[in-house]
Amino acid sequence: METSVLFELIAHRYERKSVMISANQPFSQWDTIFTDSMMTVAAIDRLVHHATIFEFQAQSFRKQAAAQRSANAPSSPA
Repeated sequence: METSVLFELIAHRYERKSVMISANQPFSQWDTIFTDSMMTVAAIDRLVHHATIFEFQAQSFRKQAAAQRSANAPSSPA
């Protein structure tokens, strides 16, 4: 259900308005997001047609914050 809503948003905005999407998976893994492979291809096709794609190879900010919280947490007595 949610994937069809995402596809409808992408299709509706295609060549009308801008859309910015942040994802933690490359396009090659989007078949796990959309249940239908044709929907996956159609969504990616619309997104990349007039796109500027920025790819970052960095650790997640949330993961960094969680690691820092764990490091700063007081140790529990044994």
